[in-house]
Amino acid sequence: MSGRYFEDCNEAEPHQPGIRRGVAPYALDRGDAERLWQVSLDMLAGR
Repeated sequence: MSGRYFEDCNEAEPHQPGIRRGVAPYALDRGDAERLWQVSLDMLAGR
């Protein structure tokens, strides 16, 4: 897995307001990804 997003067989560009294409900023947020990973681990551990 690369951690990159693709659409129409190309790497997706960042989302531009008013255009229904591209990667939303929250999808690339490393801090959010790390928090989600920790929540997932906690749930699996029954915490």
